[in-house]
Amino acid sequence: MKSVRRLNPVVKRVPVDPIKYYDSVGELMLDFMVNRTTQVIVQQSSGVRLIRSIEGKPIVINSINDLKSLVAQGGLDFMASVKPIGSSNVDVLVADIKVKQVMFNTPEGYLTMHIASNAVRLGFEAMGISSVLMYFDGMNGFKVFARLHQQSAIELKNASRLLRIIIDAAERAMKRFSRFSELMSNVTLGVNTLSKVKAFRVPLSIHWSTKLSAIPIPHFCVKNFSLMDAEPIKTMSNPTVYSFMRNLKPNSMDLTQLLADEDYVLTYRIKAHILSGIRLEC
Repeated sequence: MKSVRRLNPVVKRVPVDPIKYYDSVGELMLDFMVNRTTQVIVQQSSGVRLIRSIEGKPIVINSINDLKSLVAQGGLDFMASVKPIGSSNVDVLVADIKVKQVMFNTPEGYLTMHIASNAVRLGFEAMGISSVLMYFDGMNGFKVFARLHQQSAIELKNASRLLRIIIDAAERAMKRFSRFSELMSNVTLGVNTLSKVKAFRVPLSIHWSTKLSAIPIPHFCVKNFSLMDAEPIKTMSNPTVYSFMRNLKPNSMDLTQLLADEDYVLTYRIKAHILSGIRLEC
């Protein structure tokens, strides 16, 4: 394995046997990794490091045995490319909802995160992207994730532009919730996963730093989420809770045609949809 850089985790000890953990949840993760190059964060006694290749070849996980083999070599955290192998276009969209740690301490914090995450989700919906997955990123926030059908895949710059428009509209819509304005200052919406990292943490992967699972959020109900839900021992005890991951379907639409409109036109159209659909309850 070729080591790219060393990492310093917040939590050093892995609270479960990684082999048993990924044996339990691995099948649910495969759909997000097949036919994509994968970055793996490995934790061994010598430390934690990011791996992008093995013997000079990109890492590809196309079966549960491929996954188990990497875990047996210390693989702990898995991130898949936003592009399928052999394509120059993006076929997934990922928006970031990052929050400060204080948000996980109060019910109002969870409710604020719920508003922000669902504003972004509804922004996707306004663009015809209705099949989405929302999941905890394992550390400091949530992701809104969607697959695109092969015919709907677009250039990275257009995908980034689309997400920035959605985020702009979500931020404008969130201002209507004035009683949460102080807490909203602890929330940052972004596109770094797509535009800079170009790889997303695979749902149910164990985060290399916090050692928490990147769990999907049932019914998009972030306000009912708890960090205790993301403890790997709890995740592996009943992975069927997250079997709805398999219902995620590729979205088919002509995003290039949608982006023919001016950004401000799309922003206000999306904002109106968010405000008409957002709810505080689940």
